[in-house]
Amino acid sequence: MNTMFGIRLTVPWMILLVISGLSCIFMMQILYVQKIYTSVTGNKCEKKDDSSIQQCANSASKIHSFAEKVLNKDRRVLQAESFEHIRVSNENQCKDRKFLVYRCDSSIGCGGWADRQKGIVSTFLMALLTKRVFVIDMTRPCKLDQFMLPNTYDWSVCQSYIKSVPNRLTGTFNHIEDYKFATVVNHFDFERVWTKRVIFIRFHTHAIDGLRQHDEAKSRFKWLLNMTNEDVIHVVLNTLFQPSDKIINDAIEFHDNRIGEKKLMCCHIRKGRNPSIPEDNNLRFGPPNETVIFDFLKNYDRKSDYLIYIASDSEEVKQSARNHFSSYININRTIVHVDRLGTFRNLKTEACNGLYSVILEQLILSLCDELVLTRSGLGTFAAYMRGIAEGLFLYHPTEKRIVTTNLTNIQKVFHFL
Repeated sequence: MNTMFGIRLTVPWMILLVISGLSCIFMMQILYVQKIYTSVTGNKCEKKDDSSIQQCANSASKIHSFAEKVLNKDRRVLQAESFEHIRVSNENQCKDRKFLVYRCDSSIGCGGWADRQKGIVSTFLMALLTKRVFVIDMTRPCKLDQFMLPNTYDWSVCQSYIKSVPNRLTGTFNHIEDYKFATVVNHFDFERVWTKRVIFIRFHTHAIDGLRQHDEAKSRFKWLLNMTNEDVIHVVLNTLFQPSDKIINDAIEFHDNRIGEKKLMCCHIRKGRNPSIPEDNNLRFGPPNETVIFDFLKNYDRKSDYLIYIASDSEEVKQSARNHFSSYININRTIVHVDRLGTFRNLKTEACNGLYSVILEQLILSLCDELVLTRSGLGTFAAYMRGIAEGLFLYHPTEKRIVTTNLTNIQKVFHFL
């Protein structure tokens, strides 16, 4: 006969203990999901009857599942040992270190959000290569940490400290529109050129291939050697960033109010220079053919379990989508190019809201069940953040048709990283 705490237990008592234990576990789960539901929705689960509390718990569980997707819980990050040599845990540890700072401020253009992501990924890799603590200093049009926070690598620890470093110990390298640097980075002598304690760099170009070929690559980031570029972008962005509470809450609210149980077919349509962003560049292959794209999307508009989400730099495209698709949804925010602000140049709040909208929209695109890309860095990086080829399509700019694709093939078609 079994005993517990010196007391002999009969079979009925053992069964009763098991049932009691399972009940406690169930109640703990209910309390946990209630907490999630309250924190996200601002409402409390009220126990009117057993079915109402279970319904509330089910809602909270669904929200929690989507919250985990928003927080990149299933996405890959670098192992801590990969960046241990450039990590600091507190500001006191900043005193004896050298730094590489990705800078984007009001003194010069930085490119759009995807250009900045390219620059940040490449600069982080250069920090690993040169054993410098990596810092992000992005204040154009407003501080990045209003919307994106450090994830497993904290790039913010030494932000305040580097401001106290004398100018004579700092150096600035501007590689905006300087595409030559990315082509010579494979044999660039960082130690000879970057002699200052703090190096500020302005950079918006893809340099993964060159850094992979550098003589120091094997000793500084061996993991990079056998990883595709799109996988590098995926793991580095996830290592560096997690969305702020505002982004998380707004994304979950959008899901709860607009998406619910349905699947999301998404498309990013970049037009380039258009009435919404008159200061943008004309696209190399011209704007995509909306008719071809919309004809493809009509197949999903007929499906009762799908919604269509279209992100675009053109309000005309969004209005046309409203007229074409009964299942169309969007976030209804003003279109702003974060580096070509136009009429928003002197309107800091509006410009900052524009950056927020771009980050939120890219996050939504990265969570879509299926995704159609046009030739754009924003949508392409959303696909890399999404991290899977399943349900991925692109509008071929020369063949003028929609084709299935994988992550590697995007660059073979678009040729712009």
